[in-house]
Amino acid sequence: MMIKKTNLKSIYANLCRYYAKKLGDRPGDLVYRLLCSLKFYKEHGYYPRFKKPRTFSEKIWYRMLFDRNPIWTELSDKLKAKEFVKKRIGERHIVPSLWIGQRAEEIPFEKLPNKFVIKTNHGGGYNIIVTDRESLDRAKTIHKINTWLKASFTYTKFLGMAWAYKNIDPKVFIELFIEENGKIPLDYKFFCFSGRVEYLLITYDRFGYHREKHFYKDFTPLDLWNGADQYAGPFIRPENFEEMIEIAENLSAGFDFIRVDLYNIKGKIYFGEFTCYPAGGLARFVPRNWDFIFGEKWNLKIV
Repeated sequence: MMIKKTNLKSIYANLCRYYAKKLGDRPGDLVYRLLCSLKFYKEHGYYPRFKKPRTFSEKIWYRMLFDRNPIWTELSDKLKAKEFVKKRIGERHIVPSLWIGQRAEEIPFEKLPNKFVIKTNHGGGYNIIVTDRESLDRAKTIHKINTWLKASFTYTKFLGMAWAYKNIDPKVFIELFIEENGKIPLDYKFFCFSGRVEYLLITYDRFGYHREKHFYKDFTPLDLWNGADQYAGPFIRPENFEEMIEIAENLSAGFDFIRVDLYNIKGKIYFGEFTCYPAGGLARFVPRNWDFIFGEKWNLKIV
C-alpha cells in the first residue's frame, strides 16, 4: 500500500517537532539541521547553509536553530512586548489592554465594550475579533481560547523551530478594538536592520481578501513577491510616515534584525508586535535575488 503524500508530510513534521522537543533549549544539532534542511529546500529551492548563512531566509533559520537569547522570548510575548515598548518610547503608542488573565472562563464579557479583540500572548494567529458582543458564542469562544492556552506554538508550528515562544507563560488578554472606517487597519511591517528601517511590507485587508506589497524605506514599491496576492494600488503614503520610521528605528535599536509592526489610524500610530522570525523563514522570495539582498542588510550576530 502506498503512503499518501499528506501522511508523509505529517510524519515528517511530527518527527521534526518530536526531535525539537527533545532538544529543549539546546541549539539545533546536526540531526535536527539535516531534518530541517529538507523543508528549507522544498520551500526555497536551494540547499541551506545554516552555519554560514547568506540569505535572509537562512539567517531567520539560523536564529531559530541556534540563538537562545531570552530577549527573543520577551519580544515574542505580546504582553511583555508592550512593557518593552513602554520603557523605550512611552505608552501613548500602545493599544490598551482591557483585561488580562489565565483562564478564559474569567473573561468579564458583560463589562467589555461592544467591540474588542481577544488574544493570547504566546503565539501567532491566536486572535478573535469581536464586533458585536451580544452575538458572540461565549461557550465556543471560551473553548477555543482554552485550547490555544494549552497549545505550544513552538511545537505545533514551523517544525518546532520557533524557540522564542517556548518559554512564554500563556495568558489571555482583551484589547481595545482599533479600526479605520469600520475596517481592520492596514498593517505596516518595518524590516529593521541594526536599528535602521530598510524595507516595509503593508498588509491590506488582513482578515478578508489578504493582499500585500513591499516598499523601500522611501515608499517606492519593490518588485518582490512573497507568496501572497499583490495589492495593485493606489499606494498612499501616510502624512506622518517619517514618524512611523522614527518609532520603528527607536524600537529596533540594539538588534541586528527585528521586524516592527505598526498601525496608523488617522495619524495615530499604534504598536502591533515584534516579529523575530518573519513567516518562520518560509516565505519564498521571487525573484530570488531579493533573499540575498535582504540577507546582505542583516549583520547577523553569530552565537
